[in-house]
Amino acid sequence: MLENALKPSDNFKKMAAKSVQAIGLFIATYTILVIFTTILTATCCYLGIKLMEYVHSTITFIFGIGLIGFGFMILFFLIKFVFKSNKVDRSHLLEITRDSQPGIFKIIDEIVSTVKTDFPKKVYLSSEVNASVFYDSNFWSMFFPVRKNLTIGFGLINTTTANELRAILAHEFGHFSQRSMKVGIYVYQFNKVIHDMLYDNESYDKVTRGIAGASSYIGIFVLVSDKIIGLMQQILVRVYQILSASYSKLSHEMEFHADAVAAVTVGSKPLVDSLLRMQLASHAIDVVCSYYERKIDDCVTAENIFPNQILVMDFLAKRNKMPFENGFPQVSIGYYNRFNKSKISFSNQYTSHPETEERIDRLNQLGVAVIEPHDGRAISLLIDQEKIAEKLTAQIFQNAVYQEKPIVQDLSSFEADFLKENDQNSYPQVFNGYFDYRNPYSQFKPDVFEQPTISSELSVEAFFDDSNLSVMYELNALESDLATIEHIDSQVINVKTFNYDGKKYSLADCRAMIDYLKAEINTKNEELAKLDNKIFEYFRFLSEENQSGPIYKALAIKYKQVIEEFSVQQIVYADLANATRFMHTSASKEVIKRKMVVVKNEEKKFKDQLADILQNEDYTDLISAEFKLKLEDYLKYNYKYFGADLYFDEELKELFFAMNCFAGIISERHFLAKKELLSFNATLANPVFS
Repeated sequence: MLENALKPSDNFKKMAAKSVQAIGLFIATYTILVIFTTILTATCCYLGIKLMEYVHSTITFIFGIGLIGFGFMILFFLIKFVFKSNKVDRSHLLEITRDSQPGIFKIIDEIVSTVKTDFPKKVYLSSEVNASVFYDSNFWSMFFPVRKNLTIGFGLINTTTANELRAILAHEFGHFSQRSMKVGIYVYQFNKVIHDMLYDNESYDKVTRGIAGASSYIGIFVLVSDKIIGLMQQILVRVYQILSASYSKLSHEMEFHADAVAAVTVGSKPLVDSLLRMQLASHAIDVVCSYYERKIDDCVTAENIFPNQILVMDFLAKRNKMPFENGFPQVSIGYYNRFNKSKISFSNQYTSHPETEERIDRLNQLGVAVIEPHDGRAISLLIDQEKIAEKLTAQIFQNAVYQEKPIVQDLSSFEADFLKENDQNSYPQVFNGYFDYRNPYSQFKPDVFEQPTISSELSVEAFFDDSNLSVMYELNALESDLATIEHIDSQVINVKTFNYDGKKYSLADCRAMIDYLKAEINTKNEELAKLDNKIFEYFRFLSEENQSGPIYKALAIKYKQVIEEFSVQQIVYADLANATRFMHTSASKEVIKRKMVVVKNEEKKFKDQLADILQNEDYTDLISAEFKLKLEDYLKYNYKYFGADLYFDEELKELFFAMNCFAGIISERHFLAKKELLSFNATLANPVFS
């Protein structure tokens, strides 16, 4: 079975054959266009030279040069990729050598020997939670072998065992392990060359614009050449889409093969465990980086963020009741897919990697036992790990601008402040994350508190168990799927077919699917609304049992008022945000003037809401004196934002500052009112949470 695991599958052979056929179709189409363009260029050169020979004047000379250039511009567009080189940016990478890191190189030696592939040209460390192989490429890379470089993320080494790191590296080298896989790499390189030829035209466009600016007469030829090139691009793009779809399916098979190589080399479990944990580890380092971004104004930084990554990862794992093994959390496939309940897919047409769940299923089917147990932390393989971590941390924060020399925060201070922030900005754990995505019930009438309460047979744990949370996640997925299918229907997403819940649908089915999803969304909303009402009544009952009915009533009514106010404020903010969206894109002055009328109309409603907030005592503690003065100044002026064909940048800064402040203030008030109610409810359910 293990020998068969390393052989290319029938599906791989099928996809490889289709990709080669697609390449053949592209080459044939491209060859026809090159022949046509060569003939066109020769004709243009002949006519241009003859024009300059027979009619001697400045204008005919310019026309002759323009005609010759016209042909060469089109021809150059088709062959420019031959001269293009793609050099990967290494500024964020730290190169390591065999002498400096013998432990890491020993692992690579073992994998290279087992997998029977070439040793990487260079090995680098990055700050990421990932490992990858890269190389500088050009057109000739398809014909002459290029040695690959290996990048290993320090954030990955920091959160894996030695065996898990081995498995991940074996996967990377697995792509190049057998001669039969070479076709996949060749298709990848060909796909990349074609993509760059069709879509990476910034330099070419800059040159042609410069030529067009030399003379209005030459500009005519540039304009015509652009039209012809546009038609050629349309033809080539259609053929490229066929190749791209074939390559995407082939790349899935290449991933499965690389996984099989890793499993046979190390074992199935280490790769499964690392795949499932990688998302959590990546999220943990993102949380740490976001924390220190918020601390820039306070001039607080860290020398080494990677111990913080472990601290946050472990905190999140314990909060979600994950088991630990070898010092690391074991993430289940259930938790991994907890937030991903979408039923829509595109037959793997537009993803280069298969779904993690599918990869894990195949690895478990292989069921390869661990070859040699190496369960120690991978980080112990590194020499001078502290110095390396500090260098990578410095690179992460190199663009941060501090008002004065920052204070270096130690790990214990980070932990205390992080836990404090988390406590301040989260809801009680007793609710199991339910209210992270839903608001407390607020559709009640005030006289409901005069009605008798009814005891519930359910406990707080039953209300917020995984089955009820699953309904909420399903609703989120339905809403996301609805938006996707609406984009397919309007062709914002340009596909002809898609899969939903394992069945294939066409573009013509979109309207029926939209109606179906809306009905499903209504059903889920009704189900959750009933649950929300039961939760409301449950806590109303508990409050009466604890002689706290008046407190619960006051907090519930207060929240009802806040959420109703917040809903109106959100609409006003969203309308102005949508109205100003065009400012972040290029537009003609006529379009800008027309859209600016809408901006001013929406701004009037926004200013009314902002003025109410500044005068309302309920918001006093949420607005600093400095910000209040700035917002009051903004309200005094009737800014124009645009005039004399230019944006007034300083005025726009005032507008967007006011919008950002407004959004932060209303969100903070809603959060505090919601947390106040939920914290009180938590004390009713369990005094431990008081």
